[in-house]
Amino acid sequence: MAEDGLPSPQRLARAASLMAVATVASRALGLLREVVAAWLFGATNAKAAYVIAYYLPFFVQRLLLGGTLSIVFIPTISRYLAHNDLAEARRLSGSLFTLVLLAGVAMVTLGFVVAPLLVPVAAPGFAASPELLELAVQLTRIIFPAMLFLALSVFVTGFLQAHHDFTASALAPLLFNITIITGTLLLGPRIGIRGLAFAWIAGTAAQFLVQLPAARRYGLRMGPIDLAHPAVRELARLAVPAMLGLAIVEINAYVDRFFASMLLAQPTANPVAVLDYAYEIVQAPVGIFAISIATAVFPLLSRHAATDSRDDLRGTSSLALRTLLAVILPVTALALALREPLVRLIFQRGEFGPLATHAVAATLAGYAVGLPAIAAYYVVTRTYYALQDMATPVRIGVTMVIANAVLDYLLMQIWGVVGIALATSIVSAANVVLLLWHLRRRLGRVDGRRIASTSLRTGTAAVAAGLLMAAVAEVVRPVGLAGQSVQVGGAALAGALAYVGMCRLLSVEELRVALELLRRPVPTSQG
Repeated sequence: MAEDGLPSPQRLARAASLMAVATVASRALGLLREVVAAWLFGATNAKAAYVIAYYLPFFVQRLLLGGTLSIVFIPTISRYLAHNDLAEARRLSGSLFTLVLLAGVAMVTLGFVVAPLLVPVAAPGFAASPELLELAVQLTRIIFPAMLFLALSVFVTGFLQAHHDFTASALAPLLFNITIITGTLLLGPRIGIRGLAFAWIAGTAAQFLVQLPAARRYGLRMGPIDLAHPAVRELARLAVPAMLGLAIVEINAYVDRFFASMLLAQPTANPVAVLDYAYEIVQAPVGIFAISIATAVFPLLSRHAATDSRDDLRGTSSLALRTLLAVILPVTALALALREPLVRLIFQRGEFGPLATHAVAATLAGYAVGLPAIAAYYVVTRTYYALQDMATPVRIGVTMVIANAVLDYLLMQIWGVVGIALATSIVSAANVVLLLWHLRRRLGRVDGRRIASTSLRTGTAAVAAGLLMAAVAEVVRPVGLAGQSVQVGGAALAGALAYVGMCRLLSVEELRVALELLRRPVPTSQG
């Protein structure tokens, strides 16, 4: 720790490295979780009912509790810690911890009661099948309690990250996924899709409980709710626009599934389930790179904003975005060039057949073209949140919600579920461009030329790598799981070597930064 109370650059680098490695492992386990679900339930109507059931309480939790509090809580608690006011930081944290717990219990109770009213609104297409509608209602009621544990977990994660302790919060998702995988394998064959829902409760509880001892070491305790506390009042003021900002992201996901439920469903390729599988593949690199970078850099951005260090804020934000682009663009090329072989390798077994593979692969292409923008959103918005400017992303986002709904409706008439994914990509790109433009007005500059230069050079290298990957995949014909692995692995390796070579020729320094970050040793203990 530096003398001024700020974390040293070495500690920040170790934190980012730890987050990256743990996130890679978590995303790998998350993908395995989806593989298990695909094997047992495929892209059937039952899986579609689960998707709708999951999104309803997750939307409420993100909107009212976990996501909103974590975004507004970290900058606020960071100010107290920066001034070494530990007693006040603990008092505020205890008050909010109790508030989250009570609000979560109320949320679960209300969700159980109103589930029959929520599901028909979320998935109007399910009305054509009373059995499917009833299953979605049952699953929603089962999953709602998991959102209490998830809200508590997100709050504790924010508390630990404000103290620059990333160890427990990085490892918690690993236990979360392991618990869900184990629960699904044990319960799925016995009670069907409901087993996956019950496994979610166990997973979220484990994710919260594993972080609690570390949080208690930093003094987190339940405390009396003090609504008159100045910081609580400030948080309440900031929470409303932050809530709206998160609502925009979640509403877009909800709108996509709303329209997907209206499309003609095939027994083994329900559009809602197809959209969800493709989205999960896209979210893997987003979590590995975008969220880990944004999470690790957010406390530093918050401290720069709190001390009005605009140059440092701009520099940190720009470097994070350019580094992200250097690693996300080749992943985009891979997702486009190897979409069907990739989906076949990951999912096609058990109840997940060739028809589902083709549908998910086509939908993946629609999402993949917008992957750089989807990933960049997480870094760009963290700069706004560090500045405690929640209003600008909301104003832009409201327009994007409307645009997304219109494009969903129009493009699904032409390309079905693929059109819905493509609409998300178009809207995501427009959203990030507008956010950067407004951020430039706020900060004076955002290193736009350097960002554009990095995008052009890495984009050129990614296109070359993608063409090579597609060519290699055509030459290598898969026979069985081993053959599929050789096809995808060989093509990906060839593309990676080509991309790194092109980046060296084009002097892409950001790739070197990313590779050095990934090569840093990860500490086994805090400090």
